[in-house]
Amino acid sequence: MTRSPRPTGDEKDIMIGGCHVHLTYGQEAGVGWTVRATIRCGTGDHHAGEQSLVTEAFDSREAAEHEALEQVSELLGNNTDRSRSRVRNWS
Repeated sequence: MTRSPRPTGDEKDIMIGGCHVHLTYGQEAGVGWTVRATIRCGTGDHHAGEQSLVTEAFDSREAAEHEALEQVSELLGNNTDRSRSRVRNWS
């Protein structure tokens, strides 16, 4: 049976690419730090999509957070902010 890292009560909410990202930090003695990231994009309960990921164990909290943010960025990499597009519509 696989044990889950125990939550530390340490959580963080941030916005990346217009999506809400909730980070939950966990630690297991002798194994290291992990971060669970829950990504929620879209508006309203019916139109919002949600995806979660968990990092592998790292020696430090900062390294686990960095890996979680890298994975979130990869997942959201295809999202574009049309208000900041380099292409202009000339009428």
